[in-house]
Amino acid sequence: MKNLWKYCLLLFVCVSCEYINGSIVKEETIVAEEKKSINLDTVDEFPSFESCDYLEKEAQKNCFFQTLTDQIYERLSTNDLVVSKTIRDTIQVSLYIDTLGIIKIEAIQKNKLTSAQLPLLDSLLHASINSLPKASPANKRGIPVATKFMLPIILNVEE
Repeated sequence: MKNLWKYCLLLFVCVSCEYINGSIVKEETIVAEEKKSINLDTVDEFPSFESCDYLEKEAQKNCFFQTLTDQIYERLSTNDLVVSKTIRDTIQVSLYIDTLGIIKIEAIQKNKLTSAQLPLLDSLLHASINSLPKASPANKRGIPVATKFMLPIILNVEE
């Protein structure tokens, strides 16, 4: 009889341990669920300049782009761009902001006429981006992340 109680107790302990282990959610499951819920195409906080930090999310984004645009326009307008043919082109400037907030130009896409008529345009764009104040990087879940975006610049230069 004593052995029967020992076997019943042992069986109960084994079955109850399996019951407890079955109800615990594994860490891998939680991590996999969390990865599915993260959208890597968007950021929680857009990159910003110090002058834009006090604004709300959408206004901060607009302020950031307006500051970029103003800086580039100011740099281009202080240089007398002389051309032999009228240029109406939209230049696509690919910008990269790293996790430290440093802005770099990755690529500049423009047509051949613009390249031929304005050979110094790339250096003017680089100089205008390099003279920008330091930016705060974008954040995703409180962690600084690198971002890339295209900035269109419309050129309308008369001969």
